[in-house]
Amino acid sequence: MLYNVNIVYDNGQTTNEIIHSVTPISLYPKRDNIKSAVVSVHKYEVEGSFHPGLLQLDDGKKYIIPKWIEVHPETTYDDVRWIRPKAKKEIEHIQGSMGTYKTTYDPNKNTYKCTCMGFWRSKGNCKHVKAIKEKNLVSKAK
Repeated sequence: MLYNVNIVYDNGQTTNEIIHSVTPISLYPKRDNIKSAVVSVHKYEVEGSFHPGLLQLDDGKKYIIPKWIEVHPETTYDDVRWIRPKAKKEIEHIQGSMGTYKTTYDPNKNTYKCTCMGFWRSKGNCKHVKAIKEKNLVSKAK
């Protein structure tokens, strides 16, 4: 496991390191003249559509691919957090009997919203939302 270790020594010197350790990190403030220290688990965060991979080259350097981020040589898949990109909301303006309404579909939450009064009366299933749902079903079938 990787740890991010920040140390401030009595003389004012500071260090910030990423350390690999199988066991939790042990610090000795009195012996090492440590004024304060913060130790936390370190994760590399990678955003992208594809699951990240690890590649170690002959020179010993290790990278997260396809982004080519150089990482600690002891990095494993457990030390990498994959952040998938969120799908964008689909917004449509629909002409209704009382004006134009904004109808929104959020694919991340699978929710629909509409600005018409019928949306609230029908508990979220107005005719504009029904039209968008039908349109989405037709486009997925193609």
